[in-house]
Amino acid sequence: MKQRIGFVYLKTGAGHMAGAKALSTKLMDLYPDEVECSLKDGFDKGVPVFKLFFEKGYLGTTNYFESGYVAFYQFTGLESVMRGAKKIVAPYTVRKLVEFLRSNKITKVVCVHQILITLCRDAINRINKDIPLISIVMDPFTAHPLWFFEKNTELVVFSRKVRKEATEKYGLDPKRIHQFPLMLSEQFDQPYSQEQIIAVKKRLGIPQNKKIVLLAGGGEGLKQATPIVLSFMKKSTDAFLIVVCGKNRPLKHSLEYLLQFSSFKNIKIFGFVSFMPDLMNIADCVITKGGPATLMEALSIGKPVIISTYIRGQELGNMLYITQNKLGWYIPKSDDVVQKVSEILANDKNLEEIQCRIKKMNIKNGLKDIAKFIYNFGIS
Repeated sequence: MKQRIGFVYLKTGAGHMAGAKALSTKLMDLYPDEVECSLKDGFDKGVPVFKLFFEKGYLGTTNYFESGYVAFYQFTGLESVMRGAKKIVAPYTVRKLVEFLRSNKITKVVCVHQILITLCRDAINRINKDIPLISIVMDPFTAHPLWFFEKNTELVVFSRKVRKEATEKYGLDPKRIHQFPLMLSEQFDQPYSQEQIIAVKKRLGIPQNKKIVLLAGGGEGLKQATPIVLSFMKKSTDAFLIVVCGKNRPLKHSLEYLLQFSSFKNIKIFGFVSFMPDLMNIADCVITKGGPATLMEALSIGKPVIISTYIRGQELGNMLYITQNKLGWYIPKSDDVVQKVSEILANDKNLEEIQCRIKKMNIKNGLKDIAKFIYNFGIS
């Protein structure tokens, strides 16, 4: 019988939805005649207040009021708060999830957002308690307590640290914890050849004879992009700077306006791009934030990273993983970022030493293995 797998996510940042899409695509590639996948935004129809609060609130606070987000992150980790929040949200969301499961005849549910796990369980229980629920902890090293609030779920984790917390701190059954490498886009499985790098630079109008520094921070751009660009302009470094602003139009316009009054020419500014693997592969160094996706994608193709900002609490583990393993640096001051870039790119030996450390980490992509696990789970 064909498996009908439902993926449930929220649009708080790009990572959750991207993970759901990547897994559903891989499952249908691996099992085209045996699997049918459906995706569901947990706060899609009928809950505009929650959608606005969680999606716009997340983007606004993480970019412009981080202390507020950190306080909210810690506050919602209290069990009494989690129970109270569920009572408020459940009446509006569980019914919609039940409709989704029934209309798509879902036989297996994969949840990729911590807020939705207990809601998915409630929806499943209203239809058929035997429908498997698999929850994927998208935070690799620092996981919010909400990931572990619901005990009746299989839990996919990306590190021994989170696996240990799930069992020892939150009391989950060790047999229901499944550890895999972090899932990444398969476009980052292999670094580009020199011929491919030359071709990309030519197509995008990037100088062939300069070291390339990529500055990117996900869908909303990097919070510290403007001061970092100003520091590059002040230092007049010979490196060529590529800035990806994502969907942050004010950032793109302000940088373009700034450059109109500058003689600094070693820069190219993009808005939202669909060719991030191209940009990552031609870069010699990546400046980014503490989110796991960009960090691990860069490392998987051997690029040293500089973290200029991270969200305290949620992204602390990502930053520590990079710095403690000497795979990159956390540097919050813009002038110091530019100074470190100059040191890294001063000679090829520096780059080779860093790339050697990255290679020894043997970073793998867990996407295919996780997809196989989802397919095989529950098959007797």
